[in-house]
Amino acid sequence: MVKRLQKKERVTTRLTSLLIFLVTFNLLAIPLYIALYTNFSFEPLKELNARMVSATLKFFGYNSYSDGSTVDLVSNGLLQKIDISWDSTGWKSMYALAALILATPISKISRKIKFAVIGVAIIFFINYLRISSTILISASFGFNLFDIIHTVLWREGLILAVVGVWLVWMRMEKYKIWKIK
Repeated sequence: MVKRLQKKERVTTRLTSLLIFLVTFNLLAIPLYIALYTNFSFEPLKELNARMVSATLKFFGYNSYSDGSTVDLVSNGLLQKIDISWDSTGWKSMYALAALILATPISKISRKIKFAVIGVAIIFFINYLRISSTILISASFGFNLFDIIHTVLWREGLILAVVGVWLVWMRMEKYKIWKIK
């Protein structure tokens, strides 16, 4: 009888924790939907990505430069203009990761904020690799593959990266692997 009551209490605690997570995560999604509804865009982030990608292309020997949020690349004698759109900056993935971390009820808010900053930087870097590799592969094998590489390889890959970083953080918190106070 006591074991059954303890099991029921554990289940109730877990369900309450899950409910708190879901409500918090959905409340944190409101600014995301407002940004989507108002077509919010932050040009400096687009331009930063374009400059970083252009520098990477130059490093690999391509004739490339950035003009605002556009990367101009000469590939096979043709000028390719690649626009780094607001969606290409990975902002939704960075926001989603921060919201997942902040909504998870397993840590103090100060630790959540610290890892959210680290996690967003990780996703920013992964997104930079996504953009750069998509362009490099397209420049090498033809820009007719651009949409396939972008859609199949990286759109879902970025989602997996967000979930992966979040799961790694939860494991690190559960087993107290990282030492940020």
